[in-house]
Amino acid sequence: MDLNEAVLRSFSASYAEARERFLAAAQASDATIAHFQCPANGPSGEALMMDVAYIKGESPDIVVISSGVHGVEGYAGSAVQIDTLTRGWPADGPSLLLIHFVNPYGMAWTGSDNEDGVDLNRNFLDFTQTPGHNPLYDEVESFVCCRDVEGDGRAVADAAMNAYIEDRGFDNFIRAIADGQHHRPGGYLYGGHAPVWSNLTLRKILRDYTQGARRVAVIDVHTGLGDRGAALMLCINAPKSAADRASSWWDNLVLVPSADFPFAPVGTFVGSVWDFGLESELTVAALEVGTEPVARAFGALRNRKWLEKYGVFDSPVATPILEEMHACLAPRDVEWRSATLSAGRVALEAAVAGVARDG
Repeated sequence: MDLNEAVLRSFSASYAEARERFLAAAQASDATIAHFQCPANGPSGEALMMDVAYIKGESPDIVVISSGVHGVEGYAGSAVQIDTLTRGWPADGPSLLLIHFVNPYGMAWTGSDNEDGVDLNRNFLDFTQTPGHNPLYDEVESFVCCRDVEGDGRAVADAAMNAYIEDRGFDNFIRAIADGQHHRPGGYLYGGHAPVWSNLTLRKILRDYTQGARRVAVIDVHTGLGDRGAALMLCINAPKSAADRASSWWDNLVLVPSADFPFAPVGTFVGSVWDFGLESELTVAALEVGTEPVARAFGALRNRKWLEKYGVFDSPVATPILEEMHACLAPRDVEWRSATLSAGRVALEAAVAGVARDG
C-alpha cells in the first residue's frame, strides 16, 4: 500500500468514522478488542468509548500506541493506529497494544478538554499531594479566558494580552498558559483536583495488559507543536536510564525539561507513566507532529475554551471555531497527513527495533 492510499484508508472525518475504521482494522487483524465507556455522551447523545486492540507477539515485550489524550488531536493518532493494523503486525515480534481515543469526549466534541473541563494531559499527578501552583496563570486568565469572542470586549482582552507579551516576554506567556494549573476550574489547561475517568481507565489498561512484560515502549501521538509536518519525540521527566534509551532509539528526541523545550508541563501522561506502578522496563515518548504557528494554534484553543465556557456548541458562531480547531490540530490536507503517517511509521519501527536491541 503506498502512502497516499494509506492516508485515505487511515484518516477519518469524524469520531464515529474513526472508531468504525479502527474497530474494523482490529477485527481484520484478529486483535483482542475491549471497550471502555466514557461517563459522558457525544454531541448527538451517542455513547463514547475508549477502545483497545491487542495483538499477542512471541517476544515478552509490548509496544503501545495511544491516541486522543488531547481529544481532537486523536485524528492523527487514530490514523497511525489504523495504518499499523492494516500494514500487518509481525507475529514473531513484540505484542502490540493500541489504546484508541483516551479522551473520547474531547475527540467527539472537537475539543481538547474532557467531560469535566479538565485537560487530561495535566491530570496525571499524585493527588495525595497538593498540586503545584502556577502563579503566572493568575496574571493571564482574565484575557486568555475572555467572556467575549469578538467585539470591544475581545479587543480589550487582546490588547491586554499583547501588552503582557511585550512586557513579560513570549516565553513567560507560554509558561503561564502551557505549564497547566490546578486552582482555577473552568480555566485554560485546568488539570483537575482528582484523577478523571480517562486517567484511571488508562492506568488500569496499562497495568492489565503489561503484566509479565519484560519491556514496554509507549508512543503517545499528539499534534500542534512545531513546524508544519515536522515530527519530534518528546521524552518528559524520564529517569536517566529511560531517557538514554529513548535518545538511542529516536534521533529526533527532545528531552523535557531542557533548554530545547520552551515550557515545563506537569501532569502529562508520558511524563507520569513512571509512577503507574508498572513492573516492566519503560521507554516512553510523545510523538508530536507540528501544524500551525503557536499563536494561531493558541488562538484556536482559546476560542474553543470560550465556546466551552460561554458559547453554544450547535450555534452558527461555533462552526468557524470548530473548523479552526481542525485546521490547527487535525489538518485535512494530504501533505500533512502523509507526513504524519510517515512520522508514525518511523517512530514505531524505532520502538520495535529498540525493544529487540536492548534485550
